[in-house]
Amino acid sequence: MTSQLEFAARSAFAQVLNAWRTRRGLSKKQLAASMGYHPSYISHVESLRHHPTFEFACRAEAVLASGNEIIEAYTGCLPTGALEPAARSGYEPSPMLPATIVIEDELATLTYTDDWYVCRVERLVRNVGDRPVTTCPVRIDVDRFPDQPGVSRQLYQERPLRLADLDFAAAAGEELMDVRVTRTSDAYLKLALVFGNARARFPLYPGEQTRVAYSYRVPASQYGQWFQREVRFPTRALTVSLRLPESLGAEVGAEVLSYAGIKSYTPTVAHADDGTVLHTMRMRELLLTSQVRLRWRFAAPRVSAPRAA
Repeated sequence: MTSQLEFAARSAFAQVLNAWRTRRGLSKKQLAASMGYHPSYISHVESLRHHPTFEFACRAEAVLASGNEIIEAYTGCLPTGALEPAARSGYEPSPMLPATIVIEDELATLTYTDDWYVCRVERLVRNVGDRPVTTCPVRIDVDRFPDQPGVSRQLYQERPLRLADLDFAAAAGEELMDVRVTRTSDAYLKLALVFGNARARFPLYPGEQTRVAYSYRVPASQYGQWFQREVRFPTRALTVSLRLPESLGAEVGAEVLSYAGIKSYTPTVAHADDGTVLHTMRMRELLLTSQVRLRWRFAAPRVSAPRAA
């Protein structure tokens, strides 16, 4: 029989979990999917029908980013050894759960120079799961005409987006990473960055973190005037920057799309000595599947007035 002390501890944990889930705007089903659990498992934990495990608490913390309040509720309230493993309840976590990887910090910068867009992304990646991570997924979106799908399709059929043309390179720490194409479409590529190369394999083991960096370039004729980062993993902090020549007189706006809707922002602006302008968005505690997007348009070319005869 469950003791009053244990019941009170589980109730306190469930209240903390519910409060943070509500604060992040996630349904029980959405949170369960993000953590890699059966859709009904969150409901069972919040209604005290199932005992949570320490792994469950860690995955909830990875997704909800409570500042360790969820972990403290678990370790501070629940008696040691009182909980059953999730596997015994029939809700074994998926080995492909998104919460296996947490992005502690990401800096993504797009630079326009000499009719090329050059993108560089740096991620501080941590493995919060219970098994080694061997790949890190990446998606490259470049749609030149996002509002004209027919025109866009024709462009990329004539000039397909190919990894070999992008000067793509990736590294984990000091080690180069192999790259595999997992899916292609008209205006995007899905890649898997491998924690390994021809010389060695270096999986990211549970509890470890490393800095993953990758870069590529796309001609302006194939790249639309937008730069977007989608939160596909729990992300503590995200910085999205756009560097453009000041002479082009670009107007830049920003927006964040999430479950809560669309919210517009004004990027910060910094003028550099090299004649460029850096437009930046810095966000924290983003909801999963949120999209942080910068859009811009260049000033129309100035046309000189005709001289009098």
